Amino acid sequence: MILSELTFGQKATITAVEHSSPSLVSRIMALGLVPGEQVELLHRAPLGDPLQIKAGSTYISVRRADSSCISISL
Repeated sequence: MILSELTFGQKATITAVEHSSPSLVSRIMALGLVPGEQVELLHRAPLGDPLQIKAGSTYISVRRADSSCISISL
């Protein structure tokens, strides 16, 4: 399952961050979205992009395209 598939208020744990661009992976991980971190979907913009998630005690907005490279487990 990927991060963009979460429903409102649903919590999950990040299992992997994988993309062909190492710079994108580094940027995502620098935001605190690392394997093992628990995330919760708080809001989705009216057109579905971006997503607002809570990772630990941090609130982060992530583009839907970027969230597709973040694997999660419920």
